[in-house]
Amino acid sequence: MKITKLSHVFEVLGVKQAQVVRTLAAEGIAFSTASLSRVKRECVWPKTCDINTIKAAITNYLKELGASEEQLTDLFGYYDPAPKVQPITDIEEVEFEMLSANAKRFFKLRRDPFENEITSEDDVLFLDSHRVILEDMLSAASAGSMIALYGECGSGKTIIRRAFIHQVQQDHPDVILIQPARLDRRKITAESISTAICRALQVKHRPSAEERDAAIEEALIESANNGHLHLMVIDEAHDLSADVIKLLKRIWELTHGFRRVMGIVLIGQSELQKKLSGQHVREFSWRCNQIKMPPLGMHVPQYIRHKFARVGINADDIFVGDAMSAIRGKCYARVGHGIGFDDSDLDRSYPLNINTWIAKVMNAAAQIGESKITEKLVHKV
Repeated sequence: MKITKLSHVFEVLGVKQAQVVRTLAAEGIAFSTASLSRVKRECVWPKTCDINTIKAAITNYLKELGASEEQLTDLFGYYDPAPKVQPITDIEEVEFEMLSANAKRFFKLRRDPFENEITSEDDVLFLDSHRVILEDMLSAASAGSMIALYGECGSGKTIIRRAFIHQVQQDHPDVILIQPARLDRRKITAESISTAICRALQVKHRPSAEERDAAIEEALIESANNGHLHLMVIDEAHDLSADVIKLLKRIWELTHGFRRVMGIVLIGQSELQKKLSGQHVREFSWRCNQIKMPPLGMHVPQYIRHKFARVGINADDIFVGDAMSAIRGKCYARVGHGIGFDDSDLDRSYPLNINTWIAKVMNAAAQIGESKITEKLVHKV
């Protein structure tokens, strides 16, 4: 079904027909909602109207809302989206696999280095990039800023969150963490956010939403006057609705003098970045520092050695030569974007992927009775 360019632009920018009609009326142009609807649906104009004047007024209005030149080109024709070229990648997709009991016996492992392996801060390999993320999250509380941390499943977001919360509880008693308890993030509402703030600041229940919101604002300001910083942390934030994200922006705007009383940290999968790129939450996105979880990259060998050292094993006794680098290579690829576009690198050397490839390689080695894992063996798996 063909759609008009005007209809497409209205949908992308979240524009309502009534808004446009009111804007035209303010400029002295009489144009009904029904007439605009026909133009938007069918590119059909009334016979008795100044088409060029109305087109210019609508174009200027959309430009003020942030419409791009591409969106405004041929605005009153039909929408013909260019076919998207699907990137071509040669990366090896891997299904999750755990270390088998046979492999653990064969390599004399007391326990799996990758199963429920994080029991203390010493079990975590903190790279410089991870420390920068932790500092950014802490600055969100001190500066009252907003941060969105996103990344693929298994990239280490949950470990970063746990490490951050541990660090705050140990070293920063002045920071009050606010974490909504609703397990299904899709069902978080304004009520859930308010309840979380009340619980953290010990605000007594109020019979009406108006009284509760006023009490929350007073409690935040009083707490800030007492030297406390406030930080709302929400994980699985890719499931939040656009309305809740916009609500968080309004909470973030609460100030005491020139000082914001709350910072916000959202943590979610890659879908969070896509959600924040939408027009409906652009006011939040423009003010939010978006951070992507980096892959391990060149630190893969260091990560492998660290994991095995935590279970009392020297990884170099098992992985010889360039075997560790070969495991990293399993998560690295070139991505082709079609004719006329340069290829790009794709590095998915995230902890979960590395763990899975190590398990696959060690399981295969145990089956054939090979105690040393070589680069050649890795490439065969």
